[in-house]
Amino acid sequence: MRRKVLAGLLAAVAVASTACLTDPLPSWNDGAAKQAILQFVERTTTVGSPDFMPPTERIAVFDNDGTL
Repeated sequence: MRRKVLAGLLAAVAVASTACLTDPLPSWNDGAAKQAILQFVERTTTVGSPDFMPPTERIAVFDNDGTL
């Protein structure tokens, strides 16, 4: 019984990991805000892009209640 539960949990983690690889924001609705964020990240993390920011100069700020 424990092996079946463990196998089920491992399968769920594998599926969730695969989903994150294909869509970095899987819980977001596909819309203008999501696309703008993905495009911004692409521009600022692609070497050679005019908007490229080296990792040492990147800062992220998060707030637990959703305001920033």
